[in-house]
Amino acid sequence: MAEGKRNILNLSALDYAGAGKFAVDFNDLLVSYGYNSYLVVKDVKTENPAVLRYPDHKFTAPFAKLFRKMAKVKWNRVRFDYDYYFYNLYEQYSVVSAKKILELIPAKPDVIFIHWVTDFLNAKVINALYKLTGAKIYWLMIDNAPITGGCHYPWECRGYQTDCGNCPAIVLPEVKWLAQKNLALKLTCLPKNMGLLVFSESDHQRARQSAVFKHKSIYKLLGLVDENKFVLGDQEAAKAHFGLSSNHKVIFFGAASLKEKRKGMHLMIEAIKLLEAENVTFLIAGNAALPFENHNVKTIGYLNEEQLIKAYQAADIFVCPSIEDSGPMMINQSIMCGTPVVAFNTGVAQDLVHTDTTGYRAALGDYKDLAKGITQLLQLDEATRRTMEKNCRDFAMSLYGKQPFHAHIAELVNA
Repeated sequence: MAEGKRNILNLSALDYAGAGKFAVDFNDLLVSYGYNSYLVVKDVKTENPAVLRYPDHKFTAPFAKLFRKMAKVKWNRVRFDYDYYFYNLYEQYSVVSAKKILELIPAKPDVIFIHWVTDFLNAKVINALYKLTGAKIYWLMIDNAPITGGCHYPWECRGYQTDCGNCPAIVLPEVKWLAQKNLALKLTCLPKNMGLLVFSESDHQRARQSAVFKHKSIYKLLGLVDENKFVLGDQEAAKAHFGLSSNHKVIFFGAASLKEKRKGMHLMIEAIKLLEAENVTFLIAGNAALPFENHNVKTIGYLNEEQLIKAYQAADIFVCPSIEDSGPMMINQSIMCGTPVVAFNTGVAQDLVHTDTTGYRAALGDYKDLAKGITQLLQLDEATRRTMEKNCRDFAMSLYGKQPFHAHIAELVNA
């Protein structure tokens, strides 16, 4: 190892889906910067040689596993409000050994980045890692799980600011103590000098008010997008790729499910009803059945990265109707591709979507305002459209291209 070279450990519950892919890309980026960076994952599905699988052995933490099985029987009988994404049912009983994690890498880490670790790590394991290494530890706030007692999206609930004692995600009053105990575990066990990384202004505000992190260091940076992949493209060629009419404006959005209230598809549907959509095609990622019989619609299913980039390039507008979100990264990606965004005033839209500059930011939950923003962008003349396209690309490059992102990470690693 070169003198002064930092050893970095990344920890993630998975290496696939949005959160897992972010962890893989993050680790790869650190390696490209010259750090000795390693990624340990519990649930491995990719064949990336940089990903190290945490070995789940039957003799590891046998008592914790027993308690976990008993808890699973109990909590399977309890009803939760789906919209809160209360995934951290077994926060008290981690079956992971900090020593075994460290045995997987060749050197003691100087810095540890905690990614999305639900059902993998808890505060006790993080504390044990700190005691064994003395490393600087940063938890990445991919969603709101780091600051709550179990939910990943708290909506209007402010329980995370105190003790999560009256958790609205848990339907039965007599078992709401689960969230309270989970939050207390973080308050008791998380190292006092650990930091939190947030990726939007809305999450920064929540973190600063949270019981867990209000007295800890909180750092804000915007999620990296590879500017060499997500580029301005030939719009006509991208339209032809999807079989779209060259004389139609294209509105791109994702619709994986109509059940996810936080993704706001019910508001998107209402907004589209208000549009005069002549010579407009809706390009839709995902397979949700939407009631758009009287519109030109092209449904393109689930996209790999290359197809996603082409979709941004084909589009005149990307619309994000999310109403409760830490991101999403699709806003970052679209703006890097030069495609203006219409979104509600939440998540990373607060940081990146600026009306008349990079798109249109609508009042939260106001589908009429969302429709107004879509209409305004559809009516832009060609010169104004090209100016906005350049604004998007320049803005993205200055804030979360590789160079500014590396500068932020270097400050954290070398602090």
